[in-house]
Amino acid sequence: MKEPEPKNAVWDSTRSILVTAVIDRCNIRFVGVGLLSMVIDLLVFQVLFAIRANLELSQITSFFSGAILSFALNADGGASEPKQSSIRWALYSRFLLVALLALLLRSAVLMLLVGNWHWQPQTAILVAILMAAAVFQVGAVFFIYVQSDASENPAIRWPVVTISVVAYVLILKLIFMGCVNLIPEEAYYWNYAQHLDWGYLDHPPMVAWLIWLSTSLLGKSELSVRLSAYVCWILAAIFMFRLTLNLYDRPAAFRTILLLAVLPIYFGLGFFMTPDAPLYAAWAGCLYFLERALVAQNRRAWWGVGTCVGLGMLSKYTIALLGLGALTFLLIDRQSRRWLFRPEPYIAAITSVIIFSPVIFWNMRNGWMSFVFQGSDRWTGRYDFSLHLLIGMILLLLTPTASLGIMRVLLPQKLAGASASQTGIKRQQHLWSVTFTLVPLSVFVIYSLFYKPKLNWTAPIWLAVIPLLAWDMVPPWGQLPGSFAQFIRRSWMPTIMALLIIHGASFYYISLGLPGAGPMTPSRLFGEWRALANSVETVKRRVELETGSKPVIVGMDKNFISSELSFYEHDGARNTGGAHFFGNRSLMWAFWFPRPAAVGRNILMVDLDRKRVEDPSLPQYFKTVGDVFKETLKKDGRVVGYFYWRVGYSYRG
Repeated sequence: MKEPEPKNAVWDSTRSILVTAVIDRCNIRFVGVGLLSMVIDLLVFQVLFAIRANLELSQITSFFSGAILSFALNADGGASEPKQSSIRWALYSRFLLVALLALLLRSAVLMLLVGNWHWQPQTAILVAILMAAAVFQVGAVFFIYVQSDASENPAIRWPVVTISVVAYVLILKLIFMGCVNLIPEEAYYWNYAQHLDWGYLDHPPMVAWLIWLSTSLLGKSELSVRLSAYVCWILAAIFMFRLTLNLYDRPAAFRTILLLAVLPIYFGLGFFMTPDAPLYAAWAGCLYFLERALVAQNRRAWWGVGTCVGLGMLSKYTIALLGLGALTFLLIDRQSRRWLFRPEPYIAAITSVIIFSPVIFWNMRNGWMSFVFQGSDRWTGRYDFSLHLLIGMILLLLTPTASLGIMRVLLPQKLAGASASQTGIKRQQHLWSVTFTLVPLSVFVIYSLFYKPKLNWTAPIWLAVIPLLAWDMVPPWGQLPGSFAQFIRRSWMPTIMALLIIHGASFYYISLGLPGAGPMTPSRLFGEWRALANSVETVKRRVELETGSKPVIVGMDKNFISSELSFYEHDGARNTGGAHFFGNRSLMWAFWFPRPAAVGRNILMVDLDRKRVEDPSLPQYFKTVGDVFKETLKKDGRVVGYFYWRVGYSYRG
């Protein structure tokens, strides 16, 4: 078997190809063409905007004017021999992909500066052009024009691709974090942070603590709420890089980070601030220390295991499944069984319980309601066979390419079409990945035979197999081509590029207000919640002038509307109640604003569904109730939805 290149040789080769590419392309002609395309871009935009063309149309037209000029002048510049037709079409394809990625980033920057920071478009376009030019020029240097044989070396190619893609994704996320309205779950967890405690009905407190910390430092905004998720992704990526480096090699470690950046579930976990974000970081840390303890036989790593499990339990109870995986591995792997008779694993368990103990004591004082809610309540209810839904969710979260790749690498190596000597993977490494993936997954498979799982439940489970999947993305030395594995490997680059465009285009579409999607509905995650809050604020002031007192605002659904209004309203966190006022469920709102506290007050009832505010049972809760009114929601002059409201006077409780 041919040995892979030493790490130092890999990095020397990588630096060599990068320097060669930069020197080759960054000459006077290349720089001059870049500056000329930026000037043309700016001039076209200013002309179109001056004649009152739409902002989006102006910036898209001006961008392609400059980009096409740059491509036309650079594509043949310096070419010593005519290119074959297939090579030229490949050049056009690479240009189009890089141009779309640059345009998406530029559109995000322009939307942030104009829509959120209220810059003048004529000024904001300068910053947007510079950002897009940077992306386009980097793409031109390393992806469009580079044709060196060294760039096809996987040890060089994947680090370059990873660094470029991860940098792009992190910048794109950071910009869109401030443009996209909070989804209802994020607004609900922001309310956690306004009522700090050691526990809550439906989740442990870590998400509340992190949101409280970031918003205390940076103020209340979408970006500050989500910033902790961003940091958690970075922490998880560091752990996963080190884990893959321990199990395999540095190129595979880079590919692991690449997968975490683009696969839909992990892209989302690093954007939205939910309990899954800190769970994801704790799970990755726990896997890193479990590998050190079980594969490397490092006894000090058990302290890290205990700490990460404890922090994970403060985030979401799902991490307890890693304990089941660890026990299974100890029983199966002969080398690791000795830990059953040593104190370190038990000390790790005690450490995790100590860290988690505040939640235990909180549940003791509150009738164990969180444990019941996330435990026995999940395993009761109406029978609903949902295995097919679980499989569909996995395909959606991981993409078909990753799902097929995971299915292949989890097979015994002989069934997968390669021997251990061909792949270079030791039996224990393969067993480790298989155990910590399939054991937690089996719990959700069993659950789906009887009840309906949620979309995000399996997200952290796949972390254990991502390093193995990343290793398998490049053919191991000695493996024969033409297999099913080769088909999956050829699918990776198109999948990665498609995902980058889909992620950017999706958030851009959401930021625009879901044009063409129809009016907002009660179940929509992405909606014009800020516009709704502004309109409700106007109604609230009218009611306050009419009655002489400030009404309590109540969203009539379970918790979406109340959570969003409490975040976007001026004093919403102190003056918002839930549907529990009328005998319905509203999760933690029943604790934050109990019914007796609202007795005697007027209540402004709000919903996107007319039926709930027209409920014939509502008059019994008040001395009198008003009529139902309909209001129109608009964004940039476009109707995005409607909401309904009525006032109940003197709540009886």
